[in-house]
Amino acid sequence: MAQVTEKKKTKDNKEKKYLIVRSYPETLFFYPSMIVGIIIFIIQAFFMDAGDTALMNQMGTFFFAVFAFNFLIVAFDFGLGKTALIAAGFIILVLVFVLLQEQVGDLLKLSLTAPDIHMSTDFYLFFDILMIAHFILVYLYSRIDYWLISPTEIYHHRGILGDERRFGNAQHAHIEKTTPDIFEKMLFLSGDIFIKPETDPHIYRIPNVFRVNKKEKAIRGILSYVPSERLDV
Repeated sequence: MAQVTEKKKTKDNKEKKYLIVRSYPETLFFYPSMIVGIIIFIIQAFFMDAGDTALMNQMGTFFFAVFAFNFLIVAFDFGLGKTALIAAGFIILVLVFVLLQEQVGDLLKLSLTAPDIHMSTDFYLFFDILMIAHFILVYLYSRIDYWLISPTEIYHHRGILGDERRFGNAQHAHIEKTTPDIFEKMLFLSGDIFIKPETDPHIYRIPNVFRVNKKEKAIRGILSYVPSERLDV
């Protein structure tokens, strides 16, 4: 029984040893555009006639709408209040359109004609190749730029040459989490983590941490863990 208990303690200590936190650029939020581009490429390349311009226009318009939505997510922070304000403004515009449709119906119909937006199959192919290559490079870079948090130390590794910075006395560090953008939280459950080491006057921001709520909980668990034995090195 004593041996089993000792193994369990060793396993628990190993699980609480450290946590790696990685930050990703906001360009990863373009992944919905990449997925739509892949689907449209497959449809246009294998399941559609080259002369079907009407369907190409519809798919091109849909792709442009998704890409514009992704662009807005990356360009601006949509907090809960700002998102609610934008939604209310959109609803008001729809109501105004419905109320004024009879008076200026012909003019509105003329201005709201379907746009002629379509791209070739090669466009979607090279767009998807570019996005996939970008995501691979981002993944590789995240392997050499990361934060490591242990019960006794906070460690930041950056770059191929292994530039590093260590902050001792991790248990007295101050940790905060924010989710400034509601859409980024929906896409990746992401948010920002702020670390204020006790031995450093600066506050360090780790942006776009995926599954930020789980990571914050794990960090607080690690920093609150006190080893049962003191190890002198």
